[in-house]
Amino acid sequence: MRQKIESQEWPYGAQIPTLEKLAEEYDVSRITLRAALTQLEDEGIVRRTRGLGTFVAKDLSAQRWFKLPNNFDELVDRVGNLKIRLLSIQHEKSKLVPALKFGKVGPDYEHMRRVHYYKDEPYCLIDLYIAKDIFDTDPEGFRLKPAIQQLASTPNIHVANGRQIMRITVCDEETATHLNIGIGDPIADVCRSLLDEQERIIYYAHIQYPAQMILIDVDLMQGVNRKARNKESAKKTA
Repeated sequence: MRQKIESQEWPYGAQIPTLEKLAEEYDVSRITLRAALTQLEDEGIVRRTRGLGTFVAKDLSAQRWFKLPNNFDELVDRVGNLKIRLLSIQHEKSKLVPALKFGKVGPDYEHMRRVHYYKDEPYCLIDLYIAKDIFDTDPEGFRLKPAIQQLASTPNIHVANGRQIMRITVCDEETATHLNIGIGDPIADVCRSLLDEQERIIYYAHIQYPAQMILIDVDLMQGVNRKARNKESAKKTA
């Protein structure tokens, strides 16, 4: 049902089908449907009015506002343009054990666990590790500002390489609490690593986004010589 609202099959303000029709469409009991509608109502997505029916109360078509960056420049730009509020959950010196095997682990890292907000809505839970010598150049800046933006503006720091991976998984209880979503809801689980010229990891992040907020837009021809491919295609056609 949420997917129908997001895709605009059920647009904002529209009345959704009756329980009888939904039970027939989804082949589930009315008890299951009522529970689902209660969850959507609790999230402010639908509004139920006795005697009138159930209506779409929230436009989800523009909810996928966070375009996952495909390169470092996009990453800096995306984070820099967001109006975010940072909430420090945990702050401690920590040893890095990255899930993403990319680069060399340094001796010490500053570990920050926090929730990022967009328009007062939590959009990601992040475990962030910054190389201690870099963090110590501006501790307050790294704590209070987006770390990528801070890293890019730090003098004498050059990000020579970077990589990120994403997988779709489900939300556990702790993450659900911080992101205001349900336990077992789908999340985009991202690991991101940035290296200096010595291949040392200077930034590592494990980020969890509610899946409904993420948009992935990839140029499949990026880095490809389009003219050469067009000439090759023309030869094959001929």
